[in-house]
Amino acid sequence: MRASLVVLVLLVLGTAVVLVPPRVASLEGDVVTMTVWGQPFEDRLFLDRYARGFEQAEPGITVDYQRHSDLEAKYNTWFAKGYGPEVMRVRITTYHQMVARGMLEPLDAYIADPASGLSEAEVAEFPPQLLDALRVNGKLYALPEDTAQYGLYYNRTVFDEYNREHPDDRIPYPDGAWTWEQFRDAATKLTKRNPAGAVIVSGFDVVIWEWPFMQFFLQAGGELWSADGLSTTVNSDAGVESLMFLASLVRDGSWKPYFSQMGGLGPNDRFQNGQVAMYLDGSWMVPAFELNAPQLDFAVAPPPSHKSRRNMGGSVLWGVSAKAPRKPLGWRMVRWLVQEPQAAAYWDTLRVAPPAHLGVVNSPLFRETRGIDDPLHPGKYVVPPMPKTNYPLRAAWMAELMTPERSTGVARAYIPAGLYQARLEEEIRELFRDFLQQVDKADEALARVLLRRTADNVHAYIDRDRAARGLPAISR
Repeated sequence: MRASLVVLVLLVLGTAVVLVPPRVASLEGDVVTMTVWGQPFEDRLFLDRYARGFEQAEPGITVDYQRHSDLEAKYNTWFAKGYGPEVMRVRITTYHQMVARGMLEPLDAYIADPASGLSEAEVAEFPPQLLDALRVNGKLYALPEDTAQYGLYYNRTVFDEYNREHPDDRIPYPDGAWTWEQFRDAATKLTKRNPAGAVIVSGFDVVIWEWPFMQFFLQAGGELWSADGLSTTVNSDAGVESLMFLASLVRDGSWKPYFSQMGGLGPNDRFQNGQVAMYLDGSWMVPAFELNAPQLDFAVAPPPSHKSRRNMGGSVLWGVSAKAPRKPLGWRMVRWLVQEPQAAAYWDTLRVAPPAHLGVVNSPLFRETRGIDDPLHPGKYVVPPMPKTNYPLRAAWMAELMTPERSTGVARAYIPAGLYQARLEEEIRELFRDFLQQVDKADEALARVLLRRTADNVHAYIDRDRAARGLPAISR
């Protein structure tokens, strides 16, 4: 009985935490509620440099800073109760759904205001393809904070050892010009076995989730959505080609997919332990590897390309709640957050993704960082600094992906977004796992079955959502 009572009390308290509206409802004066998620050490940026920095820049304004682990659930609950923060940190995968529900304040009028808006030059500092991904019927409801990139990590020691042993068949370090064929050839050659034939160094590895499939799918020339964003086109020849290419890496013996880190080391662990030659992951892993494996001699390059040179990316945004009681103050802080000094502070502190500010990325501010020192261990860091000497190895690839190419005028960095992007990514995650678990017998027929299932599931979800909102069915 006592245990049941304790569980009941905990459930009630947990529910209450979500249902309690933002503290802004009980505060008076010029107060801005700022809500973020993240690790406690990230308060060194969001609280110390942003919240307190804005208070110093705008005397008389108080920032009610809140960091929550379940922020999206809180956004939904607060909105249903008629409340909302002035400054909201938002993921791009849920942004379009939030716009559709009316949760975010349109920002165009604020941006265009001659006195308190953004100039054309300031707007031009945002990556244009990112702003395009955020426009809904021509309107912006948030501004980007960062633009995470997907890169090809490589162990330089493994490359160097192979080249010493094979002087007539040297493999250069990866660069932005590598193709799928060069990548596959290198992965095969760099796979190292012991005398018994067991793999001791894999040519390639990757965490199994939606981004790896989308990366190769985009580069096979695929499009995730129809022009209206209401039908996924993942069930295509590009989907088959990308799956079969990934299967070829398994069949070559250069990649052994790993589906769980429980009871063993995951792909990221194996890379930092020197057991993987090439590893595909996001920009956020650079400081993690530096912190966890300081002796690892690694670098990062843009991933190999194929029919298309587009490269997967993501973004985190700053928005103003449509239910915020002090929206103009919220805009003032959002405008301040996207200015160059604050964009540079984001990179200087966390270094998980380049800021969504081309002026910073193309300046000396992007070429070295101070990181975050560990207050409990003098001389140690929770986010290591990046000296200038490491910029070519660890960060130059991000600037390369964000720079428009001469031949097309378009940057390789591409961020898929849309009203149903989050649902599509859930289905792709299942598709990718299911395919790889059957990879020994996988063929194009299996690939098409799984791709069709993915599309059907997404379309069924879209149709249910539209029916619930009284909208007509989509003819496909």
